[in-house]
This record gives sequence, C-alpha cells and structure tokens, in this order.
Amino acid sequence: MSSATVKNNVTVLVCCHKKDFCHEGEGFYPIHVGKALHPELDLGIPGDNTGDNISAKNLNYCELTAHYWMWKNGPETKYVGLNHYRRYFDFRSELPRWVPLRIVGENKINEIELDLPDLDRELKRHDIILPRRIVFPHSLADDYRWAHINEDLEILDEVVKGYYPEYYSSFRHIMYRTNWLAHYNMFITRREIFEDYSAWLFGVLAKAEEKVKISAYPFQARVFGYMAERLLNVYVHKHDLKVKYLPVIKVSDERPLSSGVWFRKLLKNSGAWYLTKGYLNRE
Repeated sequence: MSSATVKNNVTVLVCCHKKDFCHEGEGFYPIHVGKALHPELDLGIPGDNTGDNISAKNLNYCELTAHYWMWKNGPETKYVGLNHYRRYFDFRSELPRWVPLRIVGENKINEIELDLPDLDRELKRHDIILPRRIVFPHSLADDYRWAHINEDLEILDEVVKGYYPEYYSSFRHIMYRTNWLAHYNMFITRREIFEDYSAWLFGVLAKAEEKVKISAYPFQARVFGYMAERLLNVYVHKHDLKVKYLPVIKVSDERPLSSGVWFRKLLKNSGAWYLTKGYLNRE
C-alpha cells in the first residue's frame, strides 16, 4: 500500500485485469483482480490473492474480488472506494445532469483531471458517492429477467426474504417498483458504511452462491457482480443514505456508434433504454 494512500486517509481501488491505462494519483490503489486465476501475469501491481481473499472466484464475482480483499485486508483509511475497470468518477464534470457516462480515448485521458477532490468536503453532506443512475423503460426485475437468468433473481429474492427480512421491503421496492440503477459496483464512502455494507453484501451473495447454477456462458457467469449492482442500491435505500451521484468517465478507444446501431445493440444486449445520446460523448 502506497504511503500516499495512507497519508490522504483514502483508498480507492482501481480494478485491473490486464496491462492497460490505470490512473495512479494520490489515494488510488491499482489492484490486479482475479490474480489467482492468472498467476503468470505480472501487471506490476498488487493482486487480490493475498490474505483472506476470493480471487479465484473472479469470473463470477468480477470486481467484487477486489472489494472483498479490501474489506478483509486493506488499511483502515477513513474513506474507501472502488473503481470499475477503466472507469473513474468525473468529479469535475460539466456534463448535463441527464448524461451518466462519457467515453474518453487514451490519447485524451491525460487531459482529464481524475484526481480525488477533498473528500471531507464532498462527503460532508452525503453518505456515499455513486455513478449517475441509468433509467430503464421497465422495472429492474424485468430488466434482470431480460438481460440475465430469471431463476437467479428468484434465488436472490428468496435469500433476502429468508435470511435478511429487514432488507426485503427495500429489495422489493428497488427491484419491482423502480426503473433506475447506479451501475458498475462503484462507490466512495466512509469506512463504517463500507464495513457494514460489505458484511451484508457478501453474506447475501454467499447464501445465493449455495443455490445458483453458474452459467457456462461467460457473460451470465458474472452473476454475483450483476446481483451486487442491484444490492448496492437496495442497501442505500434501506439505510436512507444521502447520495451524491456523479457521471463516470470510461477510458476507451472504441468508436462511437450511430444512434440507430447503438440502440439496437443496447436493446439486444440488455433491454435497457438509456435516456441520453450523451452516453457516448467522446473527447
């Protein structure tokens, strides 16, 4: 762990799984996720396979293997966060409120300010920072059924109802009565919230894992990562957390699609209707 991270009393994990762009400003901590699955791959950064870890489950837990590692092994800094692959919170964005994400090419990313602001100030009036929510034309439950495996949703419903009944009302509200979602399992929050959320999240997922049949298809095999995206929103609702929603910067050299091609691809992949053409804003 770098001295800069500890000095600034914040640790924001930056998930990496291959040699790629990775911001290493003060407070950021790059970590090789799924390191146990690829011990031969040296990214020159710490892996999530030390101490108490679930690194070998990365194909199913995705970026949550870094989250788990931080929960069990990381330093007890005041603030804790997680950045998804090649995605960063856009603290200084001038994007309209309805634009959740913009794509920035690697040749331009160095022109963007990615460093963390004063989190004492940012979290003075809020409990947690999350990505701006994506809006769907239907409930989150219907979206999950469309994009993933319905039986997995039923298992998750049963687990929350049976083992965490105090969360079930919030689970039903988020999954069946809302149509928006903060994606990517990204967040920045205070240590005490991180600890409580982590204990609940991995408790739920462990119970679900006992019953879920992992799909042979890689996309659907990421089941616990997809579940966690929904569960983070459930936790926020249950505890009535004050949220600061920020747009996300994705570092990518993929070319923007025409609006017609993009929407057809999006609907095919997930059934979601992102209510913005700014999703593919590019600089």
